[in-house]
Amino acid sequence: MIPVVGSSEMRRADAAAIRGGTPSLTLMENAAAALVEETLAAFSHWRRAVVVCGPGNNGGDGLAAARLLREAGVHVGVFSLRDPADYRGDAAVNFARADDRGIEITPLSGPGALRRLIRELDGADGAVDALFGTGLSRGLTGLAARVVSALAASEIPVVSADLPSGLSADSGAVPGPAVRAAVTVAFAAPKLCHVLPPARALCGRVVVRDIGISREILDAKSDRSRVRIPEPADLAAVLAPRRSDSHKGDFGRLAIVAGSAGKSGAAVLAARGALRAGAGLVTVFGIPAVRAAVLAALPEAMTEELPEENGAIAASAGEKLARSLSDFDAAVFGPGLTATDAVRRALRRALGVRIPAVLDADALNAFSGQPAAWKARRAPTVATPHPGEMGRLLSLSARQVQGDRLAAVVRLAKAARCVAVLKGEGTLIAAPSGPALVNPTGTPLLAAPGSGDVLSGVVGAFLAAGLAPRDAAWTAVYLHGAAGERLARRLGDAGLLARELADAIPEARREILAEARS
Repeated sequence: MIPVVGSSEMRRADAAAIRGGTPSLTLMENAAAALVEETLAAFSHWRRAVVVCGPGNNGGDGLAAARLLREAGVHVGVFSLRDPADYRGDAAVNFARADDRGIEITPLSGPGALRRLIRELDGADGAVDALFGTGLSRGLTGLAARVVSALAASEIPVVSADLPSGLSADSGAVPGPAVRAAVTVAFAAPKLCHVLPPARALCGRVVVRDIGISREILDAKSDRSRVRIPEPADLAAVLAPRRSDSHKGDFGRLAIVAGSAGKSGAAVLAARGALRAGAGLVTVFGIPAVRAAVLAALPEAMTEELPEENGAIAASAGEKLARSLSDFDAAVFGPGLTATDAVRRALRRALGVRIPAVLDADALNAFSGQPAAWKARRAPTVATPHPGEMGRLLSLSARQVQGDRLAAVVRLAKAARCVAVLKGEGTLIAAPSGPALVNPTGTPLLAAPGSGDVLSGVVGAFLAAGLAPRDAAWTAVYLHGAAGERLARRLGDAGLLARELADAIPEARREILAEARS
């Protein structure tokens, strides 16, 4: 898995690479070369560009990039936040190299310099942002903030070196004025701002480029990394090829407790997701209307009837579930159940059965403000809330959850001793210990009714097949997002039917595993 690093981890990795024999000036030159290669690959039409450089090593990257852009035939106007004579170390070397090639560097602190920057931006095809990198620890003010405002007002595409200036490498917060990049070229490893909202929305397309810091160094220096990103190879390591003599009993028996009057579709979609993810046997437990809907829409699933009370399962359903669920390898609770008192009582009784469980939708709402109730379970629990459900569990507003998604998902995982999945842009997965995972797949197309029901079924299928809870969760989220991406190539960013998403999961799985194993 790819480590997502913060500022201190990146400093340690830089130092380790230098101790290992890679000069710091070489790292800077490699960073500048990567920056220019990605800039010209994305914007081959650029003939005039503006490069804005900060006072530190990020500014040195920009000075080197300006030289390389000039060598590639691009006219560059270069501006620096500090007097170029004040650069030190590797940045000073790159100032001298740029100066030797006749590149004029305008200090932005000089009279009329900001107006000149604005004029040059107006005539440029694009800009390179090399103001601040991983060392920034506070919001921009003063001249730096005015430069960022000028970049925004120009409306030309911006390519950022390592991270958009104004963001922190250590969080997804936006502490003040920040560059909105079209492309961000991340050096060596992604940073937290690249993957956590709202900051990630300012990063545009993020490209991670090697600059001479090995993966072994990054792994060693990020052993306490708070976040990692799964890759296709990780998926291949978890989802082993099926043997030729396999039979359905090898892939788990999954129970799905779902649906109520008017919400039978949630049960159908969860079951469809589970079957498309490869579950061996799927049985939906529900009231008569839910059973009828499943039988009509999905003959591959089996059904069991539960007693009904006011259009939802009755409290007495808990006893039947407690007797029946021990015959299954895992269970999904919640899609479309409704959160009545009777449903709550039935769920509390059923969750006493010692099998892995996925809690979604109304199974989460039944425990609003009480996630610690799951600690008593003697089997793994995977919770899959969206921000509103997460807020109700933790007694927070959805806005508070979204303000620090990482803190929220880690808090739930620890409070409930479960694997927590916080759905949304950059879905996060956390266990009570170890790094959280951020899902790299997905598309706005997934913001469709029933998408979460499908996901709960996929997680349940992988739990029933014997995957560890954390692996079942991130693998399901990864495939769910990848299936959405596959459909987005045909549908665009709107109009998904959730059943299409379920049906796209096998092909997404096949493509990813073939790529990883090739």
